[in-house]
Amino acid sequence: MKTLEELKRVYELPLPELVFRAAEVHRANHDVTDIQRCALLSIKTGGCPEDCGYCAQSARYQTSVQATPLLSVDEVKAKAGQARALGATRFCLGAAWRGPRDGPQFDQVLDMVRGIRELGMEACVTLGMLTDDQARRLRDAGLTAYNHNLDTSRPALREHHHDATYDDRLDTLRAVQRAGIAVCCGGILGMEETEEDR
Repeated sequence: MKTLEELKRVYELPLPELVFRAAEVHRANHDVTDIQRCALLSIKTGGCPEDCGYCAQSARYQTSVQATPLLSVDEVKAKAGQARALGATRFCLGAAWRGPRDGPQFDQVLDMVRGIRELGMEACVTLGMLTDDQARRLRDAGLTAYNHNLDTSRPALREHHHDATYDDRLDTLRAVQRAGIAVCCGGILGMEETEEDR
């Protein structure tokens, strides 16, 4: 575990030094002649009930994003097949939800994950908040990675996100880790946050 001071020292490195160190880590752990090609598909766009002041998919704000229903399993498998033909090895699915509800739609997402895995691809999803049981079921369906961003620091999140708490987000990340699924987590820059927030 890195301390905040250690992270600050890395954050403050000159860009060329940071790029050099990143390349060293990459070379030590990966084939330097290859990159992973991924494709991302929105399986349910817009209409999200969460009040995230920075998100165009929130139903609480007037944006140009048109809400669409959940895609079918066949539609997703066809898109994944097209992505694989173009060289993608990971297919990622995103749904504008606060979190999936157990029932037919979540079962449909599980079938989508299974279908992607049947194509020999890695599967990644971002569905919002998860319970331990949902994370386990996603793992059992073959999920490779779960994307769930913290967005920013705890105090800065309160400024932009009026429903979910920072702990809700951490609970989801912990559920994914407990299930043994890789976590893909990041943040959003440019929300008037300080360097400390970053």
